Amino acid sequence: MRRLALGFMCLIGLGFSGHMAAHANVKLCNETSYVLRAATAYQQGVASKTEGWQTVLPGQCQVSKTKIPDRAQAFVYAKSDSSHAGEGLVFDGQERFCVGPEGASFAIEGRRECRRRGYLEADFAPIVGNGKQLLVTFTEKADFGSRRAPIAGLQRLLSDLQYDMDTIDGFSGARTSEASAAYRLRYQIKGKPEGAKLLAQLFQTSRKQAGERGLVLCNKTKNLVWAATGQLKGDAFESQGWLRVLPKQCAQAINQDLRGRFYFYYAEAVTETGAPVMTSGSPKIWAGDFDMCVKNTRFAITGTQDCVARGYEQLKFVKLDIRSARKWLVNLGE
Repeated sequence: MRRLALGFMCLIGLGFSGHMAAHANVKLCNETSYVLRAATAYQQGVASKTEGWQTVLPGQCQVSKTKIPDRAQAFVYAKSDSSHAGEGLVFDGQERFCVGPEGASFAIEGRRECRRRGYLEADFAPIVGNGKQLLVTFTEKADFGSRRAPIAGLQRLLSDLQYDMDTIDGFSGARTSEASAAYRLRYQIKGKPEGAKLLAQLFQTSRKQAGERGLVLCNKTKNLVWAATGQLKGDAFESQGWLRVLPKQCAQAINQDLRGRFYFYYAEAVTETGAPVMTSGSPKIWAGDFDMCVKNTRFAITGTQDCVARGYEQLKFVKLDIRSARKWLVNLGE
């Protein structure tokens, strides 16, 4: 299968090999500089199942939780972990399955009416092959391979923690060594871990620090809330969604330091069956007066003009003036 040019930030690819038999395994190998969250799925007649999330560190492989039945079609989806600042990588295709929220394990039967059942939607790529084990290799444009990926991952996580890496190239030099030493000293890391142990430690630190940046939406209601956000990127506005915010919980809508002044959001509350929550005869929404484009499935849409003509829906977003804040919290109340 050809490598797929997919994702938000750069050219990425999936390599597939193997031969499928009864209850085949899927081996997931990460040759990128990002920690990945992966999910696998299968379709067998009218039956389908999705399982995830599995964490795969750079340079490592994991056997998926999903056992692929004989004569079933296997699928895969992966994205970079939210510990990384920015939009990261997405490995996807055109087959839609239901997935759970990031950071929690899930096993979901069926692939229809995902949002109505309280799940997210993701577009999976097919895995082609036969045999007892299918191999999926995640790569990015730099093509680090299995040897350079752990160093590239180390550099990526150090960069996420604001250490100057200059370039992420997968080669260990003086800059990488100095940043690693500074990290151990700053966070009082004992035992001077190296290699995979240092990578795992950096990942845990980066996950904790991720909560100190970006736009966070807190759902103060007793209902599930779906939210979308917007921001100015370069010379154009971009809207993204949908974010699932559980009752009485918070979710990070933008995962990077807020360097602009104005940000936008829209949110709507739904019942357990996915129907709009009604208050005094009107849907319970959080809206403003700034028009942005959205669509029903996961989206990242550039531009705010001609939404309907381009096949999108137009909604009115709340405009936030955060001035110079690095992090901003929005409470969605009753």
